[in-house]
Order: sequence, then C-alpha cells, then structure tokens
Amino acid sequence: MPSAFEQGLPNRHLPLSVQSAVLFGGFANQFGWLFFGFGMVFVTLFTLNADFRSVLAFRGELQMADGTVVECEPTRFSEDDSKTYAVTYTFTADGKHCEGTSYCTGHEMKVDSRVKVEYVKGRPSTSRVKGLDSSPVPFWAGLIPVIFPAVGLAFIITGLRSGLRARYLLMHGLPAVGKLKSKTATNTRVNDQTVYKLTFEFAADDGNTYEAATRTHEPQKLEDHEYEGLLYDPMWPSRAVLMDSLPGSPRLDTMGSVNCDKPMRGMLMLVLPAVSIIGHGAWLCIKILG
Repeated sequence: MPSAFEQGLPNRHLPLSVQSAVLFGGFANQFGWLFFGFGMVFVTLFTLNADFRSVLAFRGELQMADGTVVECEPTRFSEDDSKTYAVTYTFTADGKHCEGTSYCTGHEMKVDSRVKVEYVKGRPSTSRVKGLDSSPVPFWAGLIPVIFPAVGLAFIITGLRSGLRARYLLMHGLPAVGKLKSKTATNTRVNDQTVYKLTFEFAADDGNTYEAATRTHEPQKLEDHEYEGLLYDPMWPSRAVLMDSLPGSPRLDTMGSVNCDKPMRGMLMLVLPAVSIIGHGAWLCIKILG
C-alpha cells in the first residue's frame, strides 16, 4: 500500500499531548488500563503462587521416600478463613540429602513428624509431601485472577486500535463536514449513561457521499452544531473520524495544524499506563534479580 507521502496526503505534526490523548484516552483505554493494572495485582499475589506445579511437574513416574518435618510456619495466604502453612521437610533420595516445601491449610504439622514424600523419578528436587500442595495457592484459585487483566487487555487493544486509526487520520486525513443522519441507542451503558451510535453523512473530494459512524455516551458533543468536522482517508473514505468524538478535543487551526485546548489533560492520559507498566515491571525485575 502506498505511503501517505506517496499518496500526496497531508503530513501534519501532532503534539505529544494530542498523541497521548488519542492513543491512551477515552473510556476503552482508561478503563482497560485501570482494570489491567488492578487485575495484575491479584495475578502477582495469587496466580504466580498457584499450584500449577502439581499439574505440570508431577505427571510422570513418581517415587516415594520417608521424610521428616523440620519447620512449619504460617504464610500470608488462607483458604476459607483457614491459615495456610509452609511445611519444610527433608528426605533422602538416591543417596542424597534433599529438602523441600509443601503447603497445608487449616492445621499445622509438628516438627520431627514423619511424612511420605513423593518426587519425580530422577529429579528429587521436584518433590512434595503426599496429600499436600507444592504451592500456597490452589490451582483453581490461580486461574480466576487472570480473567481481570485479560478483560482489561481486551479493552486496551480495542482502544489502541481506534487510537492508531485516529492518529493516522489526524496526521494524513482530509477534512470534511458531516451532518447527522441517524442516532440509535445501543444496549451498552457507561457511567449509567446510554451509549448511542451516531451516523453522519459527508461529501468527499471525489464527489460521492459517505458515512462516518461513532459510538459515545456523550452524544451532546456531536449534536451542538448542524455540521460536525471530520477527517477521512481519501483512499477509503468510509474510514473517517469525527473530531468531537476524539479524546482531548483536538482541533485543526486555520493553518491546518493540529492542537488541543487542554494539553495537560492529554498528558494525564499517560498516568494509568505508566503506573501499570512501571509498577508491575519494577516488581518483576525485583522478583527476577532478587
């Protein structure tokens, strides 16, 4: 596909505040980053401590050994209001002294008590007390938190795709004006407000009439004038964006440059993504390096 330059399209400069607003602003993006960042807290606490090892590592041939409990300490985890304990034990396998940790819930195990240890054949480092878990969080409880960042990520992808399209059109789109053709209520609500689908009709430079549609819970922003400004792709005129539907309220000035009324508000759209990425990234680095 020819580049915008090869097509002879405008090549407008976008201030960082405008790019921040269209790429990371809007309900889908902000809700997505909030949900993703919040959900990753529970993934860190529970999913990364879940007993996936029992499902994956103990599927092969297992061997048994006699073991001795050397320590039993409470953890920060609990299940059904019952405390989870870390049970450290020792055993001998293949003539070597080995140590491991398993987890039990609801009761402590006495130091020096005898236990049965099962381990993967040829890998005594992968072991557990028979009947106990090898991680403090049950397998099923580790799966549930993944739902939250997954939902957030879906919103982020949706918002980012819309943002990238808006960014392209702000840089290279041709201006036009559209008139409201239809307004339809959807089954979606945002902040207890109905989301509407608004369809505008506009004439492109090729002389044909096209439609541009958007969904918003603030339709009044697109109903305050008889005609609404928009930008469209001349190679694909139905690919258009209404200026008043964009986060940050970007505007085309008389010189054809793009600006926004409140640049600081556009920059604030970076806060949630930055906090989420930097916060969880720093924790991951500490976990790996520590």
